[in-house]
Amino acid sequence: MNTRFRKVALWCATAALAASALAGCSGDDAAADGDKSLEIVYWNYGPAAEAGNKATADQFMAGHPGVKVTLTPVTGENWGTYYANVATLIASGKHPDLMVISGEGAQFVHSNKLVLPINQYLEKDAEAKNLTGDIAKGLIDGFTVKGDVVTLTYGWNDMVVYYNTDVFKKAGIDPPKADWTWADFKATAKKLTADTNGDGKPDQYGFTWASNEIFPGIMPWVANAGGNLTSDDVCKPTADSPQVNKAVSFLRDLITEQIAPAPMPMSDVFTRFQNGQVAMFGAGRWPIATFLPAGFKAFDIQLYPKGDTYKTVFGGAGYPILKSSKNPDLAWEYQKFTVSNEIEQQYVGTADKPGDSIPSRRSVAQTISKVGVPPANSDLYYDSIDKYPTLVPYPAPAKYSAFESTVLRHLQLIFAGEAPVSDGLKNMQNELNSIVSC
Repeated sequence: MNTRFRKVALWCATAALAASALAGCSGDDAAADGDKSLEIVYWNYGPAAEAGNKATADQFMAGHPGVKVTLTPVTGENWGTYYANVATLIASGKHPDLMVISGEGAQFVHSNKLVLPINQYLEKDAEAKNLTGDIAKGLIDGFTVKGDVVTLTYGWNDMVVYYNTDVFKKAGIDPPKADWTWADFKATAKKLTADTNGDGKPDQYGFTWASNEIFPGIMPWVANAGGNLTSDDVCKPTADSPQVNKAVSFLRDLITEQIAPAPMPMSDVFTRFQNGQVAMFGAGRWPIATFLPAGFKAFDIQLYPKGDTYKTVFGGAGYPILKSSKNPDLAWEYQKFTVSNEIEQQYVGTADKPGDSIPSRRSVAQTISKVGVPPANSDLYYDSIDKYPTLVPYPAPAKYSAFESTVLRHLQLIFAGEAPVSDGLKNMQNELNSIVSC
């Protein structure tokens, strides 16, 4: 789908979705009629999505006799297109009770008046107070829009640097430390870049990053340069700010100096990292779900290097209650269940079957290292959000699909050398001006 059509389609869908949701608020009180059903829509990105959502729904129904949970899968290339497709679904007459969202969707559901904030539940539910006390403040803040808590986060991922321990050892380089700087990082990456086959071109690179997402791409660098892609109220783009320019220029220089190849899809990053062709890359906890079952354990993690500042960049997922829900109280019980010990323990996993997210509950996340799930530095996952400042808000305007595709398209031109950094970011800013607004 071309970008222009996507923007128009998303605008039309969100307008219809908002109207549909408001109409749904005046529906019959299903709870009063004895209806104990819930419908949940989720991003069907693959078999794991279906299995994970079904497992949670089955466990909830087992503990709540008489409750029927229906799962409605929705396709999408990424979170952005998934939101657009959900918009179309609801505009067609569907009125689900809950919707799986990532942090990028908080602004979307809130600005379109789709979500029922959970503030009242958090204030009155004694169990909720115990839950939130076990969840890092950054995870609550990340799903709070204009004072409204959109949802509790059941699982999340921060952005950390993965490094291949075998490649480091072979090069005689010590593992990176938490206080390393951009200069330290670049010097390390340069030492890890090599022409192993003697053809005059590097075939082992010090670092690379994902080309198809903003989160594991430029965002950690932008945050650590002290910037963001939008204003704090997510109402204006800030793509051409000095901080963003500094971060993108740093990455572009890595390519120019042949310390990094052109960014590539994350699946290719995984393959090259395991083969030793890439020494470092950035991601959350999800790579271990690929590495460990394949028998690959020669890796560890560290914080991103500090620039002018250090901030943890993270994203999570949750089940916000939609205003169209006829059973909001039951939906709240479901949302609470997704952060129960029973569910959270599943994200820990084992060395053979690790979870691909970090449990939101601190007490559960701290068991990862105790049960022996790699990497060795796994305590850093939760420490990064508990002990360091966080990037809030994540730059996720309501029209996130159009926003994401626009940012990625301009970055591709910059990293391919087809546009100077400054000009490319100015062009990005000009286009985002019509996309990012309140």
